[in-house]
Amino acid sequence: MLTPKFEVHQDDDNLTVKIFAPYSRISDAEINIEGESFIFYSSPYYLRLTLSGKLVDSELEKYKATFDADHGAFVIVCQKETRGEHFANLDMLTTLLAPHGATGVKKPIIEVIGEESTVDEEEEEFDWMYEQALPDENIVTAGHKYGFGNNTTGVFTSLQSELKGVVDVDDPDNKSVSHRREERITQELSLFDEDHYLADYFDVDTAQQCVEFIPEFYSITSDEVELSYQEKEDMLKLPRKDHLLDKGTKSMVYLGLADILYAWCFNHRVTLGENCVESAWNIAKLSSTLSWLDSFTHLKDVAISSVRRSLAFPLVRNWQLSQEVLKDTAQILTLGRKKVLQCLLEIQRFFNLSEPRYLLNQLYITDYCVWVQKVKDNKLISLADSLKKLKVTKSDMCLDLEDLEAAAHLVLEEEEENVLSPEENINNVVTDLSGLTIIENGAALGENDNEEAVVEDAVITSTREGLSHLSDSDSSSSESDSEDDSDEESDSSDSSDDDSSDDDDSEREDSSSDSSELDSDDDTLSENDEE
Repeated sequence: MLTPKFEVHQDDDNLTVKIFAPYSRISDAEINIEGESFIFYSSPYYLRLTLSGKLVDSELEKYKATFDADHGAFVIVCQKETRGEHFANLDMLTTLLAPHGATGVKKPIIEVIGEESTVDEEEEEFDWMYEQALPDENIVTAGHKYGFGNNTTGVFTSLQSELKGVVDVDDPDNKSVSHRREERITQELSLFDEDHYLADYFDVDTAQQCVEFIPEFYSITSDEVELSYQEKEDMLKLPRKDHLLDKGTKSMVYLGLADILYAWCFNHRVTLGENCVESAWNIAKLSSTLSWLDSFTHLKDVAISSVRRSLAFPLVRNWQLSQEVLKDTAQILTLGRKKVLQCLLEIQRFFNLSEPRYLLNQLYITDYCVWVQKVKDNKLISLADSLKKLKVTKSDMCLDLEDLEAAAHLVLEEEEENVLSPEENINNVVTDLSGLTIIENGAALGENDNEEAVVEDAVITSTREGLSHLSDSDSSSSESDSEDDSDEESDSSDSSDDDSSDDDDSEREDSSSDSSELDSDDDTLSENDEE
């Protein structure tokens, strides 16, 4: 049998049920109304609703049934037994589909004599500020538990390959809640990035847009919250079951809900309500319940964990932004279970599209979607009021945020006060600048244009002095070299003169000897002629 899509509306006198059954035969439709039960059958569809008030029985034929051919829907108008009675939870489709059953832990058959009777658990008030203790785990028979109401164990033993993609804790089946919490806090403190935090602290433009964003849920009331067609479709796919929780477990489940809603509100604000491909990661990472399978016993622990993780992991890490998200979480709770259910259904869709995070739906989100439909709004409003009164300070984070911010401001003040002169030695300039902490995008340096100019002037002055020194030494060396060259030239000229004189003398001697020989020859010839 198929469960058809349906809608339920009411007025003072009647209850109208619209059932979409396009593949059924109109002639085969059967309707049975008896008190709080409404049953519709037309093969292959079967629908059974359990209402909060009584209707006039179908045997009296006080109802009216028609078929809307345009939409393929049966429209059945039923008369209320008590006119003017308001039927609750008509939007909570999963609750309407669930059969009547126990809504709380069954009372024990054996009671202690003399013990005063207790009030209904739904009427009990929770002290959200009171530290409660989790029940001891029987690890011999059950192992360490986690999941909705801490009722699951052994899941990750058989899914070790998908563990890293779902949670941050290693081997959760063999670690207690307290052990997981200690490891979580250690990780948060060790992965906190001071540079990233200071960058967002000084670069106000990045976070200011998120801080100034006004989500749409601030402009509506609880009565104006309407579930979409997609959300109603998702509700029909939820299991029909009751969750039997004792008082201590209920408190833990409420606190886990606040933790998950904080992660949803953070993603909603930083994406400006548009969501993105990282929305599933944002929600799973910021929630300690989802990422570390943690269980809370005090509301302040929830707030501290949520804010600290918002300063350690996401892209935008800003204290004011984290405080605004706390207000958003309280606002969501104030709007009641219908708005809370909307947020949970959206988370469920995110995780279904982000493998292997679908496991988080099986462990937490699906059960929360079923459970919250039966929660009374006054419990959620009480939790919201306590969250509004809660004060979370920077010192609660154990991240030395105040000291970090003070040191950053001190560096900026020193930069503004200390103006370096152009005559200062370049080595001192470099030494002073090396002590500064440089943050991303230059956010912590303030107006450092003057400093850069000072360093540039100092470098130019030093370079010019070096160049002038080099020019002087070069000129002196060139003069000495020129003198040496002139001396060498004079020596060489003298030696050349000596050589030339010697050559001239030798030439004269040679020429005189040659002339004497000629003269002697002439004399000989003349004597021979006379003879």
